[in-house]
Amino acid sequence: MSLAPPWTRLIRFIAVEDGLTYSGEPQLPPTADIGAAFVAGEPPIKARVLVRDDPLDTSLRLLAELRTVARLLPPLDPQQHVASIRALGANFVQPGQDAAVAKGEKRPPLPIVFYKPKATIVGPGADIVLPKEAAGQTDWEVELVVVIGKPGCKDVSREEALDYVLAYTLSNDVSARKRMFAVPQWGLGKSFDTYFPLGPCLVSAASGQVGNPDNVQLKTVVNGQTMQDGNTREMLFGVAETIEWLSQGTTLEPGTIISMGTPPGEGFKRDPPIFFKHGDICTVSGSHGLGSLTNPVVEATKLDGSSHTKQSKM
Repeated sequence: MSLAPPWTRLIRFIAVEDGLTYSGEPQLPPTADIGAAFVAGEPPIKARVLVRDDPLDTSLRLLAELRTVARLLPPLDPQQHVASIRALGANFVQPGQDAAVAKGEKRPPLPIVFYKPKATIVGPGADIVLPKEAAGQTDWEVELVVVIGKPGCKDVSREEALDYVLAYTLSNDVSARKRMFAVPQWGLGKSFDTYFPLGPCLVSAASGQVGNPDNVQLKTVVNGQTMQDGNTREMLFGVAETIEWLSQGTTLEPGTIISMGTPPGEGFKRDPPIFFKHGDICTVSGSHGLGSLTNPVVEATKLDGSSHTKQSKM
């Protein structure tokens, strides 16, 4: 199966016309911010749709017909398209560190990796829900996401690693810090439902739009205030090397998501610390057409009983 899909950027969405779910290429300029266009609402986004809702099947063609976006969904369906979610921790040079030293003698011997459940995935506009166990300790992490698309990704070298990449997207690796650091593992602090907003689109690796994934600008804005502003060139382990490490003795199936870690600026590192509260609006964004991913924050104890994946345009 070729990894050159017929699309440059792909969204999944519910259509205005019939209420059905489609995958399609938005009819916007290549670098237009799809997430911002969705939040703005006017004019509505239209997309050419694939013959079937399957972003991983690069043999599918785009139809000429257009559908109008009523609601953006995660660009990969958690149950149908996502094989697993692997994420890297502490993968960026920190303030005050010499980059050469941080990437050299001070670098960990191998990447710090944890897994997130599929139920953490939500799309643009969906609520980040803070359970009572995580209120007052949860913050943000903008991350570049790598999507594996080619079968046979096992024991690959870094020279061939990028050949297995279907696309790139963004995530917000939402984290409850007290739970995360209470014991020597991070899973319980990063595994709550809705704690992995994903999107707004896939950007095809074959299109060359992202170019070098180790040179992508990442940003987080909370309630209009910039909290993170960094670049993946400051990663300790780059994308190709990470795939090499993760594929050692391990098959990375098509649909495997790798979230590459976050630049400095998380709330728990600030003085005083800043954590999400009910009513906050968080936007993470990336360069090279990745766009922006905006999600409101709600506390579970203040919900009115409606679905926690309720989507608004903020």
